Amino acid sequence: MKKRLPKCEISITLEQTVNSMITHYCEKNSSLIVGVSGGVDSMVLMTLLHKIRMQHPMQIVVAHVNHMLRGTAADKDEELVRQMAMIYGLEYEVERVDVEAYSKEQKLTIEEAGRNIRRSFFFRLKEQYGAEWILTAHHRDDNVETMLMNLIRGSSVRGLSGISMISKGMIRPLLDFAKDELLHYAARMEVPFNEDATNKDTAIRRNLIRHELIPMIEKINPNFKNNFHEKSFYFGEIDEMLHFLAMDFIRQFCEVTPTDITCQITPLKGLFPTLQKSIIQSIYEIFHGSTEELSADQIYDFLDLISKERTGSEKMLGNRLSLSIAYGKAYFQKEKSFDQPHLTQEVIALPLPGSLSYPGGKIITRFHHKIPKKAKKNAVYVSLKNPENQLYIRSVKEGDRFHPAGMDGSKKVQDFFVDRKIRREDRKNVPIIVDEQDQIVAVGRYRIDKGSDPSLYESPVVEIQILEIEE
Repeated sequence: MKKRLPKCEISITLEQTVNSMITHYCEKNSSLIVGVSGGVDSMVLMTLLHKIRMQHPMQIVVAHVNHMLRGTAADKDEELVRQMAMIYGLEYEVERVDVEAYSKEQKLTIEEAGRNIRRSFFFRLKEQYGAEWILTAHHRDDNVETMLMNLIRGSSVRGLSGISMISKGMIRPLLDFAKDELLHYAARMEVPFNEDATNKDTAIRRNLIRHELIPMIEKINPNFKNNFHEKSFYFGEIDEMLHFLAMDFIRQFCEVTPTDITCQITPLKGLFPTLQKSIIQSIYEIFHGSTEELSADQIYDFLDLISKERTGSEKMLGNRLSLSIAYGKAYFQKEKSFDQPHLTQEVIALPLPGSLSYPGGKIITRFHHKIPKKAKKNAVYVSLKNPENQLYIRSVKEGDRFHPAGMDGSKKVQDFFVDRKIRREDRKNVPIIVDEQDQIVAVGRYRIDKGSDPSLYESPVVEIQILEIEE
């Protein structure tokens, strides 16, 4: 357990620790991006890096985001960071963003919006400068607050592991030091910094935890922050173990593509629940890079669907991930979308089961043993004929013909559109569903081909529900 040090020893220990970390992970003459807000934490970090650079040459790029939230105070932060970067001879980049407007547009809290904007800016600079690492000034108090926030919202072991000192191109060299220690260093070394008045606003959740909850806990355990911070490493080790076991399961029992992961249900159901949850987290992370938007309730919903193992059942996790159950397999799918303004004649595989967004709307597919008694609105039901067969969608081609169910003979698709009074401008986004031989199975949600009638075959029935966008 770390003991409280005298002020002079704090300065020496802080400089030695950061110097050791930087010289170990960052080669001489490498480039680093350092996020600097103008507050004491990041101003101390910039000062430390400037000192290290004297003996260990590096290109240091100071990155500042003006969130445009505090009027002249935000401008003073920007000016302070710019001036100190110039004094230290460091390169300087600034981005000004209306975070409040962005948060409303993206339906995020101000804190979430600011974090997303900063992260995006830092990683753009990392690519622009070919930087080796991004450095931020997160400290021990930040970690404790984050752990408590995650605990309160019902996070998993991963949330309780708090902030990682090193992760995904980022280093947080101050993570083992308390805010008080950084203030002591700033005072001793005369490091200039600005105080953010909004840090005292307890209407902000993190500030409420910092100014009210933690002081109450410290009345019971004065060493709470040290103890809880140390526990983050313990939880981190548990999370690493679970992640290793989860990825091992995915390698053995799942088929992975860039947009789909298909897992065998029987071995999944035989695992301890904690490992099952970690597998869901790992699958989500494979698709989206992190689990920030994945809640414990959503994980439980997915596991409930898997435990029941009912073919045709499905669950959507917003627009981020879907889970469908069919014939002993769990189909996880990242939402697909198109950049084109309309469908083209290039065939696109339909996920079976799953969902696919296309320019005219969205297609959801499900498996059934037989045609449901109550058919879904805007859905057609076709035979897959063989469970290994694949279906595709494309736009209509000149000369396309099919045999409409319930009618004699064949008909041109274009004539069918005319009979159905489908506007010419709408026809390009009617999905033509075809098989592997490019034979028409169905014309959108309007009519199936006679040869795909599920009553003719003893094979899985595919429900194809087409949700069209109304202009």
